[in-house]
Amino acid sequence: MSNAETNIDKAPIIGLTGMRWPDGNKNDMFTMDKTQVHYIEAVQRSGGIPIILPVLEIFNSDTVRRQVSLVDAILIQGGIDITPSFYGEEPLPELDITCKKTDEFILEVIKVARERKMPILGICKGMQLINVAFGGTIYQDLKYAGLDSKSHRQSEDTITDTFHSINVEKNSLLAKLIPNKEKLNVNSYHHQAVKDLGRDLRIDAKADDGIIEAISFDGNAQWILGVQFHPEQLIRKDDEFKALFSEFVKQANLFKCK
Repeated sequence: MSNAETNIDKAPIIGLTGMRWPDGNKNDMFTMDKTQVHYIEAVQRSGGIPIILPVLEIFNSDTVRRQVSLVDAILIQGGIDITPSFYGEEPLPELDITCKKTDEFILEVIKVARERKMPILGICKGMQLINVAFGGTIYQDLKYAGLDSKSHRQSEDTITDTFHSINVEKNSLLAKLIPNKEKLNVNSYHHQAVKDLGRDLRIDAKADDGIIEAISFDGNAQWILGVQFHPEQLIRKDDEFKALFSEFVKQANLFKCK
């Protein structure tokens, strides 16, 4: 057996949460559970083995616990808007399409991962769902933060390029992953954002306009990082943000070896 094969055999398994798109006709034979391919590629490039955890139509805590037990870490991808009932609000006019089943499932996955103290990486909507899971709230649209959503939504054609800068908090997890930089240039593709921060979370970075751009678990009991931008797209051109995935996979390996 070659060294490469040996490394693959020992690589941690990363569970990527799926996403139904969106609420609609359940009789549609083409209803899909989606996973964006660049998350898969980012995990592979960083030494992990990705598998998809599809959104289950029928589940309970025991079902999800069994599903999550098959992996060493959880990556929550971006996606459509969060169902506002999960953070105690009614839908506002600017709310876009949602999928309650997806949100319900992923929140249960986060709950189980927290119980197991597994590493969690949330990207864009994934970060927002982490915040909701910890009791936080969401701006249903950047309008309610006093901003135009265009200020944080570049075109799909330019998503591998940076769009605005963020200010990184000293001694934060993000600062440790990409050291010696008080500012980072990131991409941006969202119209919702973290409003009230969840319990036991800390802010790792903000944009100049005050929008929270990165959060982490405030303690040593568990490795949890959420970013509002899309590092899986940025590393298609530049390796600066590969450190996020490399450390995530490293943490998954540490969890696996416990």
